[in-house]
Order: sequence, then C-alpha cells, then structure tokens
Amino acid sequence: MPVIEFAKQREYGVIINTYGSGGMGLSDNIEETYRLGADGWIFFTERALENKGEVLQQPYPVVLGGDYLSYGKCDQVTMPNTEAVRFAVGRLLDTGVRTIAVIGASPDMHGWEDVRDQRDGTQSLRIQGYVQAHEERGLTVDWRYVIPLLGWNQHGGVQAAASMLDSLPCPQSVLCLNDAIALGAIHELQRRGLRVPADVQLIGFDNVPESEYSVPALTTIDPHVDDYAKHAVDMLIERIEGYSGPARTYTTDFTVVERASTKLAR
Repeated sequence: MPVIEFAKQREYGVIINTYGSGGMGLSDNIEETYRLGADGWIFFTERALENKGEVLQQPYPVVLGGDYLSYGKCDQVTMPNTEAVRFAVGRLLDTGVRTIAVIGASPDMHGWEDVRDQRDGTQSLRIQGYVQAHEERGLTVDWRYVIPLLGWNQHGGVQAAASMLDSLPCPQSVLCLNDAIALGAIHELQRRGLRVPADVQLIGFDNVPESEYSVPALTTIDPHVDDYAKHAVDMLIERIEGYSGPARTYTTDFTVVERASTKLAR
C-alpha cells in the first residue's frame, strides 16, 4: 500500500481505520480517531461532505483524499478526472471514432445540464471530460450512450455492457470509468462474439495490475496513484511538523497506457 511505504520512508507509522458505505460516512468515524490518537489523519471520502466540510475541522492535522470538495478546510489530494478523460476521449475522436459509450455514469445523468456545473464527484467530473472532448471538436454527445451504473465492479461492467448491447447498436468504442468495469465489459463483449479492438475499442481508468493481464490487455488511464499517496503523506507530515500555511490542493498528472484493447498505439 503506497501510503504505508511512503510513511515508513519518513519514519512514521500508519494506523488504518475503515468505515462502511452506510450511515453518515466519514462523520461516523470521527470519535474513533480521537481514541486511536494518531498525530494526523488522511481521510478518504466517497461522498460529498455535509455542512461545507465541517467534519474536516479537527484538533489534529487532516489531508483529504478523494474527488469531493474540502471547502478550503484542509489540504487535499485528488486525481485529474476531467482532464484525463477529456484527453483519452479526444484521442479516440481524433482517430475518426464517432460513437463512444461511457459506462459508470450516475442514474440521474440524462444530459449536459445534469453535470455541467458540478464541482466535485468522480462520476460528474469524468463525465464532464467526456462531454468536453466532444464539444471541443464540434461534436454532440448521444446521451443514450452514457450508461448508468451503481456498482463499479466487474459484475457491474458485465451487466452494463449487456444492457447497452441489448438496447443500442454496438458503439465503436467504450470508455469505462474504472478498470473493474472495463474488465467486466470486455468479458461481455467477447461473450457476444465481438472482437476487441477490431469491432469495439475499450479504455479503463486506474491502471490496476489486472489491466495488464486481461485478454486483450487493457488500455487505461493511469492517474499516478503513487504520486497521489506520496503527496498525501508529505502534506500531512508537514502539518504535523508545524506547517501552518493556507490549505493546499494537489492534483496528480496522468498517463494513457496504450495496450491491446485499443488501436491508439498502432
């Protein structure tokens, strides 16, 4: 786990505490942080914070990880969600691809007006990049191909790809909002006799280790997770050791790792 390794390099130990997806999320775990007594905490949130991030104001230093606003209450590390997807989709469009499905949208996203003004949230930010890539080239998004999905896992990828193929013509390419979805989608596409990438190209997001060993190997967006973890650790230790400057936000860079599920490298 990168956070542990980088903390060890700085001669700090790590306490890991988890919370479930139900209840109030991060807020439910604050009392536990007092009992555990760490010098500082890296919080990761999978949902928007209530009361403009009031939970981030603690007697110990905090760094927030994730794709939701910190409201300037603490340092934050995040990924280049919009920029990375805009670049990857743009690469496909520039090769002449015109029908690109995206799997992993929220069920309440029915048009640009539902995501255009969103300032946080993984799904909203990545869908913004998808739309922006089209708009920059004077193209209109076919929102039928913005495929909703609640479970960002391989099973969800199978189900979403099946639903798409049952109701729409097969797109020329599919962008999945994480690699787990993409691995499930590849399975379903191939089960139906479609060739990847000859019939449909496919891109994931995260560059998880499994992506290199799928068949075909998955082209994916690498958001530089090691850099993400290192900056989270470094910023927290700086606060523990006395830095008192204004809250900072660090956004990682990204790389599109071109493998056999697309024709980009050909």
